[in-house]
Amino acid sequence: MKAENAKALIFDLGCTLIEYEAYSWDELAKKAIANGHTYLLEQGVAIPAYEEFYTAYVEIRDKFRTQVAEDLVEWTITRAARMLLDRLGTQYTDDLVEGFFDAYYEPVRNELYVYDDTVTTLEKLRREFPIIGLISNTIFPERTHLAELERFGLAEFFDFKIFSSTFGVRKPHPDIFYHAVNLAGYAPSECIYVGDRYLEDVQGPTRIGMHAILKRRESRDYPDAMPEAWAEITRLDELPELFEK
Repeated sequence: MKAENAKALIFDLGCTLIEYEAYSWDELAKKAIANGHTYLLEQGVAIPAYEEFYTAYVEIRDKFRTQVAEDLVEWTITRAARMLLDRLGTQYTDDLVEGFFDAYYEPVRNELYVYDDTVTTLEKLRREFPIIGLISNTIFPERTHLAELERFGLAEFFDFKIFSSTFGVRKPHPDIFYHAVNLAGYAPSECIYVGDRYLEDVQGPTRIGMHAILKRRESRDYPDAMPEAWAEITRLDELPELFEK
């Protein structure tokens, strides 16, 4: 099966359809934790000063990052928040944790924007492909991304959406790609994946027999040779012409 004859087109989300890195993640994390810390204080929760709170959070976050690099089992901000509050001996409810996350995520949400060619490209591709799906690695609750897809007018284009924070493992784990092709209803060889990272979005899908298109991003480091990639683009609006060729 040639990629040109594929029936399902599956996209990455962040930095492929929506810009998530317009601002340094390290700086955003500091703002996010500061917002969360302020929220907890406003709720009357007994917590230490910001510096101690931030240090404790970073220790928990870094342990999660080390573990996920080994086993690809996803972690989440809300899970880290619960562990942090447990460590601090703080009583909390589910609503408090969700409120903390909403405060944490606000600086991230404020920096997001949809690329200028995302909607028009998806409109064209929607007419050409029977199935269009989404797989996204994320440490944020699924509800945040569903809201973003609605906010930017993208939700209607997708027949299914898979988020690692809900699914449990992240790309390039084969299970998340097998789940996608099962939802698509086609064989892996009849599916094309589009994303901006080599390991997650090219090697991941091609290992199970899917085709992959790399959307190159200047800030990414890529190998000199990427033979697994069926094609490379720099903008989404190159896709319709690519398939025509």
